[in-house]
Amino acid sequence: MRTPPRRRGRLAALALTLATASLLALTPTGGATAALPGTGAGPKPVPSPGAQAGRPFPAIADPVPGGFGSWQELFTVQQRLNAAASSIKQAADAAGHTGLTGIIAAPENRELRVYWHGAVPADMRKHIENRAAAVPVSVLPAEYSKAELGAEARRLLASGSVSLASTRADGKGVDVRRAPGATVEKPAVGGVPAFTDPAASTAGSAPVPLSCADGAAYCREDDISPYYAGARTSGCTTGWPVRLRTGARAILTAAHCGGSGTTAYDGGGDVMGTVENHDPFFDLESINTNANGRMWDGWWQNSTFTKPVHGLGNSWVGNWICMSGSRSGTLCGLQVTQVNASNLASASSWPNWPYSVAAAHDASFGPGNGDSGGPTFDLTGDLERVIAKGSVSHGYGDAEVPCKGQPSSSTRKCYWLFAYTEVYTAFNDPISPLFGSEVITG
Repeated sequence: MRTPPRRRGRLAALALTLATASLLALTPTGGATAALPGTGAGPKPVPSPGAQAGRPFPAIADPVPGGFGSWQELFTVQQRLNAAASSIKQAADAAGHTGLTGIIAAPENRELRVYWHGAVPADMRKHIENRAAAVPVSVLPAEYSKAELGAEARRLLASGSVSLASTRADGKGVDVRRAPGATVEKPAVGGVPAFTDPAASTAGSAPVPLSCADGAAYCREDDISPYYAGARTSGCTTGWPVRLRTGARAILTAAHCGGSGTTAYDGGGDVMGTVENHDPFFDLESINTNANGRMWDGWWQNSTFTKPVHGLGNSWVGNWICMSGSRSGTLCGLQVTQVNASNLASASSWPNWPYSVAAAHDASFGPGNGDSGGPTFDLTGDLERVIAKGSVSHGYGDAEVPCKGQPSSSTRKCYWLFAYTEVYTAFNDPISPLFGSEVITG
């Protein structure tokens, strides 16, 4: 049913803070991206933590939020919340219920918060009660339905007044970020970021070859086949290793890193393969190369630390995540602030909007140029395995901070507020050329 004008104005008034900012693809100039069929390069031994004398396995240095005693404790709670959230959403979708507006799974709340518009059906009440045996669940009223919020978000995107919009998980309104130079047609609405240009050079030129700083046979900055997530590839970072619906192995990166048919190189200047499945809607593409179910962890110059991929999951508002970039290294202490966000280019994919937004806990660090395509993830409770979430897409010009890892420069800027593509959404949306793909586990 169409939202009447009175309600539309009321919805716009519920938005939080409106910001004007440039959106910056996290790719340095002069990068290339692509890959040939990966035949492998013989056995590739898994790096052993501690193999480099005097270097302990990297711990998460950021302060543990919410009164938890350790990051292990926090991620254990978060995984329980996420499992319950996924179960509730799947049950609602399977039954065709439209009242579920959003879910907040912030571990510091010590409960799952489910926002429902209207009366909760009896079958969902029972399902939620069953989930409450594993984690506390609060069912809270949502002022607007997801359909109403989505209609308002699409209207704002079409107006040209905002560059990114997302429906609020609590059902109170729409979060937006205003397009640079746009005229505001309504009172301020919100607080989410936006997507922009595929500005990186993708002509297929080989980068200046790098080598491993410690003389190792392979490392994050010069990986070999089968490739891991989080390694350098031309001007970007390798994303999750995947098995395409054809059965072929490949590795992801950001779509703004290269066009279909261009050649991707690893950090050492060796050809990886050819770019395929270019998807600007989801800012994803695959490199046709051999890949393995592991991810580079730790600092950006690193031949020692990797983690196995445990599986693939959704992001939920309130989740704590990390990212692994070939220029920044691994950064944790990042919290998901919005999910189900879109720019105008991908607005037609509603309700499967592709982006989530995350912010550094103290607004002092974040990914930057060269980290595009890199994996975002959370961890199992023992911190030994990673759960794939997304692929770094872009940062926001009004959130610039000094870079960690490779230092800031005229071609490298970093941002405490950034957007990433939800890989789960792309793999489950028929409009994506990556539909039907699976993350390779290790």
